[in-house]
Amino acid sequence: MPVRLVAADDWRPSSMTECRLLELEREGLLRHRTSLLSSEWIAPPADHREPKPPKGYVVSFAKFHHHGLGAPPSRFMRALCHHYAVELQHFSPNAITVAVVFAAVCEGYLGMMPHWELWFHLYRGELFNAPTGTIGVRKPVRAGCLNLVLKTGKTERPREYIPVGLSTNHAGWDSQWFYLRNDDNLLPAYTGHLITERPENWTYGVVEVHQSRLDPLLDALKKLRLESLSAALVLSAVHHRRVLPLMSRPLRMDEMGPGVSSRDLEVCRMSNEAPPDDEVVARVRAAVAGDFKPEHVNGFPMRPDAGSIDQVRSFLIHGFDPGFLLIPF
Repeated sequence: MPVRLVAADDWRPSSMTECRLLELEREGLLRHRTSLLSSEWIAPPADHREPKPPKGYVVSFAKFHHHGLGAPPSRFMRALCHHYAVELQHFSPNAITVAVVFAAVCEGYLGMMPHWELWFHLYRGELFNAPTGTIGVRKPVRAGCLNLVLKTGKTERPREYIPVGLSTNHAGWDSQWFYLRNDDNLLPAYTGHLITERPENWTYGVVEVHQSRLDPLLDALKKLRLESLSAALVLSAVHHRRVLPLMSRPLRMDEMGPGVSSRDLEVCRMSNEAPPDDEVVARVRAAVAGDFKPEHVNGFPMRPDAGSIDQVRSFLIHGFDPGFLLIPF
């Protein structure tokens, strides 16, 4: 049945105050303000009924930072914006979680930067239009229209990747918006435009002649799945390590080990101490489905921690070519 689109709802007024943003800062989810003249973040004034970010700022959401977004954005995050031709507010909370988990799996468990062709092999973009209560009538949304979903159908992809069961409870997230400083204009500027049709490239995959080059990576992912790695365990390791996977850092997660300068580690880590296990559990439960338990925090260590699985040796044995790892952005 053809779908008819009607006008989008107005923005919900922001519930983010300076006190709430300071709390995110204390939790290690936002950078500390260094200057009030060019603050890393700004609470929307009371008369901003819809986003009107100052020049050099974009619109972000508290949920995004709870799930692993950071500023300045990582190269992978910038590439996602570039490829899908979206602004930051177009991502859904679950899309941010999916990107965070993928980046963390690549860095912390596979020992490499997020792999662009592996991403295209596993994921596609889907457009969300909100229901109206009338069959065949939907409305575009001003925030959260891009979902990133695992390719399924007749393929083996669900069994090629770790389980990623996403939360279905994000009530009120779209009222938690604020202004985030857009350093060096790395993220697309905010225009507030609506996306009403899914672009063709949201469903692109890997060129067939390149597909075999992914075999060593897919074998490694299957091994991690067989060892019971899940999105929940990945996120718990991320928060335990005090890293925001979608933030630009001088070190990959697997490089944060002995012998690394304390200065580089300080830049990568968002706080001096790991959050309490109950706080990690709360963050994981907010992002993914399931009843994650405190005893499972950091239950599947990342490289190079003791107990982690080294996949690099397997890549070398299989003749893995690292020449196509880089994100083309």
